[in-house]
Amino acid sequence: MSEIIHAVYEQGVLRPLTPLHLPEHAHVQISINPISNAEEERQRVRQALIAGGVIRPHSVSTLIEPISEEALAAAALALANAGPLSELIIAEREGR
Repeated sequence: MSEIIHAVYEQGVLRPLTPLHLPEHAHVQISINPISNAEEERQRVRQALIAGGVIRPHSVSTLIEPISEEALAAAALALANAGPLSELIIAEREGR
């Protein structure tokens, strides 16, 4: 029976994250496939995109704050009163 399990390497020992259904002293064959840390991977990709000029770095202070429910409702009402969005886009493109 073949089984894929996840384990953590700690102090020179692989520690399974789930119980193994094996008899004591069973011999097994192990294939090591490191799992990358998702956050580290995101940072690596982000740095590559910045280095390539695809995106610009930004500081935490420039992040946009979430919109309040009241502001969201007001924006929805304004859009509803303005008419079909497609007509607004066409009008803007035509300079009306």
